Amino acid sequence: MRVNLLLVTLLSATGLPIAASHAQQKVALGHSTTPTVSIRLFAAVGDIRVVGWDRDSVDVSGVVPKGARVEMYGGAPLERAKGIKMFVEIQAEQSGRDARLVLRVPREARVWLKTGSSDMDVSGVTGGLDLNIVGGSITVHGNPRELRAESMDGNVTMDGTPKWMRAKTATGDITLRGGQDVGASTISGTIRCIGGEIERAKFESTTGAITFASGLTPNASLELETHSGAIELLLSHKADLEIDAATMIGVIDNQYTKARPVVGREGRGMSLATSNGVGGARVVVRSFKGAVQLRERPFALQVG
Repeated sequence: MRVNLLLVTLLSATGLPIAASHAQQKVALGHSTTPTVSIRLFAAVGDIRVVGWDRDSVDVSGVVPKGARVEMYGGAPLERAKGIKMFVEIQAEQSGRDARLVLRVPREARVWLKTGSSDMDVSGVTGGLDLNIVGGSITVHGNPRELRAESMDGNVTMDGTPKWMRAKTATGDITLRGGQDVGASTISGTIRCIGGEIERAKFESTTGAITFASGLTPNASLELETHSGAIELLLSHKADLEIDAATMIGVIDNQYTKARPVVGREGRGMSLATSNGVGGARVVVRSFKGAVQLRERPFALQVG
């Protein structure tokens, strides 16, 4: 019988089965691990939560369709596993949307997770995250050391400040709050960076709009690039920065400083070079035909 597979792999040497059951509804499996265990999860389920906790163990709980087969593989039951394998076999006539799982892992774990159309929520993990979905959504809370999030149609939301982040979507929107080294790209979704501070970032879109309303560290580097999407820069009046903006056939509306954009040859395109304060941070804006707007950030967004 053709089946859909849910495979969870926590990278390690192969071991013996530590638990197996022919689940009717509930899933309850677990194993002790090292604090920095690496986790690799393939999932065809409707809802997945990953929670970092202060235990050197992995716990999987939730529900799957009746008749689904659930198994977990790892080392000997009393060993602290560096990795575990788990899979759920769901019959072809059943829907993975009926499956909901909660995966609890050590906070410093490394988690690689790939799903179809699922809603994914991750919190409390300070290690590395590599998350991939087709539809649904990805939401990450906290401050992972590194985060890679990729989606076709789903939205990506980062509620925290990772040290390193790369987010990519086709039509999904990306929302973040800053970080040390951040990159985000989309085709037709929007990119919004609101709150927190940026040390180094590059945001790219094809037709989607980009809004930047975060703070900048003293020597920050920020690059914004789009083909036809609008770019909006909401900057603090106290910011020390230099701005270099240019558009081929679009317009630049500068309400942030007194400098006026220069119109290009034959009246096409505009460029703007301006600064505020002592000019510590550097902001580069490039657009082919999208409008570029610079203005002071509203007071309500000055901190956050």
